[in-house]
Amino acid sequence: MNLLQVDSLKNKIGYHFKDQSLLELSLTHKSSSKTNNERLEFLGDAILNFYITKTIFNKFENLLEGKLTQIRSTLVSRQFLNGLGEELGLSDYVILGKGESTVNNSILGNTLEAIIGAIYLDSGLQETELFLTKLYSVTLENIKPERATLDSKSFLQEKLHKSKINPPLYEINDLGPSHGDIRFEAICRIEDLGLFAKGVGKNRKKAEKEAASLMLQMYFNNDD
Repeated sequence: MNLLQVDSLKNKIGYHFKDQSLLELSLTHKSSSKTNNERLEFLGDAILNFYITKTIFNKFENLLEGKLTQIRSTLVSRQFLNGLGEELGLSDYVILGKGESTVNNSILGNTLEAIIGAIYLDSGLQETELFLTKLYSVTLENIKPERATLDSKSFLQEKLHKSKINPPLYEINDLGPSHGDIRFEAICRIEDLGLFAKGVGKNRKKAEKEAASLMLQMYFNNDD
C-alpha cells in the first residue's frame, strides 16, 4: 500500500496505526500470501464478541439471556460485518490474490475483524473499544430488541460460516406483475454441498428469505 492509501484508510476507520505493518497484515487475504490476516481475524473475532456482549449486557438491563444472544448474533454476523466493511470501503484496500474478489463471500467482514485484532495489538483494549464504540454507535443507538433477531438468510449464512462453507448464492427470476404476491422466484444454492431450494414472494427480499427458510427446513432442521 502506498502512503496515500494508508492515510485514506486510517481516516475512514478513524484510527491511526503506530505500527503500519499491522494494518497491512490485517488487509492481507490468504489468497495473496501465506503471511495473512487469519490469526488477526481470530483475535478480532474474540474481542468483538466480548465488546458486544459487555455493551448490550449493560445497555439492555431487563433482557434475558435468549434475547441478548439474538442481538449479539445479529451484530457479529457475517452479513452485518460485511455491511460494515462495505461502508468503510474495505474492498478498495484488501490485498487479494489473482482471481479473488470480495463478491458473495465474507472477506470484508473477516478483514474488519482482522483490523480489530490489529488495533488491539497496536494500542491495547481501551483504544480498540473506542474504535468499536464509534463503529457501532449508530446501530447501538437505534437497535430495537424486539426486532433484533436473525432472519432466515442471516441464520443460514451463519450456519455455513461456522462449518467453513462458502455463503449461499441467490438467483432471482421476475415473473411479472400479474403474479401478485408470488411475482419473484428465488433459488438459494449452496454450491459446496450441491443443495438448492426455491422460494417465492412479492419482492426479491421475501423470495430470498423464503428460499433460505426452506433450505434450513429441508437440510438443516436437526442442526443446533
